[in-house]
Amino acid sequence: MPTTPLTHHQILALVEPFARSGRHVDLAASQRLERRLQFKPLQLQGDSAAAAALTETLALECHESGHFRLTRTLSHASGLQATLQGVGPQAGVLLALVDAVPPALHFANGAGFAIARSYELAGGSTAPVGHAPPPMNFSRGVLQTDALTLTLNVLAVKGVAGDLVLHARHGEALDLPEDLLAVIGWNWARLVPNTDGWTSKLRLRGSAAQRRSAAEQALAQAGAHLAKVMAEPPAQYHQRLRGARWGVVLRRAIPSLTALGLVGGALLLPRLAGQELSGVWMALHYVPIAVLGLSFTLQELPRFEVPPLPRRCKAPDWRRALRRQGQQLA
Repeated sequence: MPTTPLTHHQILALVEPFARSGRHVDLAASQRLERRLQFKPLQLQGDSAAAAALTETLALECHESGHFRLTRTLSHASGLQATLQGVGPQAGVLLALVDAVPPALHFANGAGFAIARSYELAGGSTAPVGHAPPPMNFSRGVLQTDALTLTLNVLAVKGVAGDLVLHARHGEALDLPEDLLAVIGWNWARLVPNTDGWTSKLRLRGSAAQRRSAAEQALAQAGAHLAKVMAEPPAQYHQRLRGARWGVVLRRAIPSLTALGLVGGALLLPRLAGQELSGVWMALHYVPIAVLGLSFTLQELPRFEVPPLPRRCKAPDWRRALRRQGQQLA
C-alpha cells in the first residue's frame, strides 16, 4: 500500500519545534513521498576546538502510524561521523532528547587514534529532566589510527557479541597476525581474513548500560593497542606480548583439549573403579564436561584445531605481504 505524502501544513507543524531551536528544513533535500524531512547542516558552536569542528545534520522520518524516527548525524572535520537515533510518538520530545546528549560524547581521541561513537535512545525515553543525558544503547563505533580502521557494530540484544571489522585505511595489504586483537584480553577473538580486511568478535555482557560502557572502554583500549602495535616493528610486537600470545593459543586449544579430555576420561574411568579414591576419580570424570562448557564462553564457535604457535616476525614493518606480492609480479 503506497504511503501518503506529507502535506505542506503537516510539514509546517512538524518543523515548528526545530525552527525554534535554530534548525531549518531543507525542502530540496526532503522527500515528501517518503515522508522524510531533511534539515540544513548546522555548524555547532562550542568553547572547545572539538565542538567547533562538528557539523550537525538532522533527518526526521514520519511514519503514518504517528511515530517518528529522528536521526542526528555529527560530522567531524577529520572525516569521522557519529549518529544518534531515537523513535517515539512526538517529534518535539525526540528533539529535546537528542539535544540533551552533548555532541562531544560521540567522539574521543588518544595518542595516535580517534573514535566516533553512535547511539540509539533507549525505548520508552521521555522528555529529558535536568542536564543528564537520556538512557542510550551503543550501536556503532569507528576507531581510526594512521594505518587501520576498526568498526564495532552492536545489536541491542543481551548476550550477543559485537561484530568487528578491521581494514587498512590506505588499501595496503598488511600482514597482520591472527591474534592482533585477541591479545588484548579474554573478550576479544582472533582475526578472520576476508576479501578486504578481517572480521572478529567482541564479547559484551550484562545490561544495556554495562554493554555500552564495555563497548566504549573496549574501543579506547583497542585504539591505544593498535596505535602502539602499528608504530613498532613486528618483532617488537612478539617480544612485548609473548605471554599474551601464548595465552591466546591456550584459549584456542580449549575445544581440542576438551575432546581429548573426554576420550581420556572415558578410557581411564573403568580402570580406576573400585580403588580407594574412586569417588575422587568419579568427580574428575566431570572435569571434561566443565571444560566443554568453558569452551562455549569463547567469542567464536568452538573449533577443533591445533592453534598455530606464536612466532617472531623478522619483517621490518607490517607491509611484508605487499612487498612480497610486488616481488612476485617482478
